[in-house]
Amino acid sequence: MKKAIYGIFGLLILLIGAPAQAETLYFAVQAGFSTQPTSNNQDAATPGNNFELNTQSGLNGALAVGAKFGSLRAEIEAVYRYNPNDKFDQGGTPQGADGSLSTAHVFLNGYYEMDFFGVVTPYAGVGVGYGTVSLNLKQLDGTVVVDDKDEVYSYQLMAGAAVNVTENFSLTAEYRYFDTITDAELTVSGGLNFVENSNIRSHEIRFGIRYWLF
Repeated sequence: MKKAIYGIFGLLILLIGAPAQAETLYFAVQAGFSTQPTSNNQDAATPGNNFELNTQSGLNGALAVGAKFGSLRAEIEAVYRYNPNDKFDQGGTPQGADGSLSTAHVFLNGYYEMDFFGVVTPYAGVGVGYGTVSLNLKQLDGTVVVDDKDEVYSYQLMAGAAVNVTENFSLTAEYRYFDTITDAELTVSGGLNFVENSNIRSHEIRFGIRYWLF
């Protein structure tokens, strides 16, 4: 937790001084697909309380503003992720599911870039952030199982490449791994904490456009 907070403050300080020292500033928009691995709560004392959730592949979208410092970039990013529910298993009873699992976060990201002939720029990065995990889970007959949200700290790892189309525009493609640092506590009807001992994670592919200001 402390490392994540220190990282947030470090990137924030860098971005505050960005306009005066940056080589260039940029805006970026991205969208893509997310897969959400199984999320579960294991209750060793009461196995009947074990809860497992499976989701379908979903969508993600992001807006960012950042600055470039030589081979380094820093940015502030707002991200939304959405995955429809597929099925859940409560106390060993699998059932079909409706509703969705979604996250909305603000991240501070840092990147390292390698520029190949001014045309292709591979990059890798890491980000730390804070936001909300929301779960609306229903049985297929409409019965609400979970309708709750919680605020969590999270991190993400990124690797991708940008193709510089013009001096001002770049196209991007990348892979991201998202994971929560703190656990979301989402209450199931009856008082069970759904993800008390589990993280919310996702694997993502994104495509985007980056606009350089100067």
